[in-house]
Amino acid sequence: MTTSVTSSATPVGGRWREILRGATLRTWVLYVPVAFVSSTLAAATWDARQQGHEAGDQVGGLAILLWFAGILLALSLAWRRRYPVPVAVITAVGALLLPLDPVAALIAFGSLAVRRLDRVVAAVAGLVVIATFASTWRDGRGTSTDSSSWQMLLGPPEASIATEPLSFWATLAIALALTATSFGIAMLVRDQQRTRATREEDQAHRQVVAGLNDELARQSERERLAQEVHDALGHRLSLLSLHAGALQLRAGEDPAMRESAGLVRWGAEQAMTDLRSLLTMLRQPGGPDVADSIPSLRDMALLIDETSRTGVTLVSTVQLESIDDLDDLTSRSAFRIAQELLTNARRHSAGMGVRILVRATPSGGVEIEAANHLLPSAVADVAAGGGLSGIATRVEQLGGQWRCWVDEQRVFRAAAHLPWVPRRPDSPSAPVPWHVGEEVR
Repeated sequence: MTTSVTSSATPVGGRWREILRGATLRTWVLYVPVAFVSSTLAAATWDARQQGHEAGDQVGGLAILLWFAGILLALSLAWRRRYPVPVAVITAVGALLLPLDPVAALIAFGSLAVRRLDRVVAAVAGLVVIATFASTWRDGRGTSTDSSSWQMLLGPPEASIATEPLSFWATLAIALALTATSFGIAMLVRDQQRTRATREEDQAHRQVVAGLNDELARQSERERLAQEVHDALGHRLSLLSLHAGALQLRAGEDPAMRESAGLVRWGAEQAMTDLRSLLTMLRQPGGPDVADSIPSLRDMALLIDETSRTGVTLVSTVQLESIDDLDDLTSRSAFRIAQELLTNARRHSAGMGVRILVRATPSGGVEIEAANHLLPSAVADVAAGGGLSGIATRVEQLGGQWRCWVDEQRVFRAAAHLPWVPRRPDSPSAPVPWHVGEEVR
């Protein structure tokens, strides 16, 4: 039996880079400990220079106080991001006035240079150079590895061998080199941040361009579809209106023929108007005038009048309350549902009466009910065609309820209920073009 083990261990260098990527964690894992160690070493070497004993002997009380001051300066680095200038000045003044090392001041100065480059940074840079020179000069007065940190780094490893103190030019070179190193690291970090920001901005621009390209492709497709629909249906509807007008003229003294031809012509003209509105909506779905051209519950009077003019025996009850507060999508969907129910009744139960009820109230939602007798030759069953399926889809998308059935008296009944969705405050409102609660026969 062989067991396969997949190792996902991260390399040590990669793990530390990931840990130090966070600013807060980097402060407490790297900067504060380094400043703490350097302050401890500075306090010990200063005490060795003052008392003349080795670094391993017991330190004095002043050295302990100095060590506590170094700890406070190290802890102040935690606030370098919020108060970069005060922290940089405080750490530099501390290294200038107290026999401490300039590590905390160099870290604070580098953090300040990452965030800004102006005259304030130049002034702080001069202060840091002076503080680093003073700290290095004090430390360089020691002549052994026990009394000088720089002698420990630059001198011979034997503590018993005495060396010469650091010269003025060596001290100045060290101060300038340390400050330049801190500034150089800050510029490197600053450049990386700008590169990262540029990449993020470029990525955002690429996404915007991709979105615009997609929208342009969809707009082109909508234009093509609109042109196809206009050429196909517009031509046929124009011919239908033309022939209906000719038939109306030839009807002569036959009033029934003349009225029927007039209704056909009027229906063709209305269909052309609807076609133009739909084409406008297809070409400019976000246009401000498109929403006003889409019928809603406010246009129920026009729908009922249009249905009555076709000769259908229609009994309608419409009750609209606070319709200005109803969401446009719900209002338009309710109109389309009522329109489809009336169209379905005219198509499948020609000559039969139709009763429709539309009630919209904030407390009860939007209710749409329709009923019509079936033809004697019709099968007493519900065949869900494209119209009824479309109604069911609309109702489901709006979170409503839908039901249609044939009762014992061969009456086809349909009922839809939509939840009341308040209009958004930024949506414009339009007045209801007729009296609500009016019953039309």
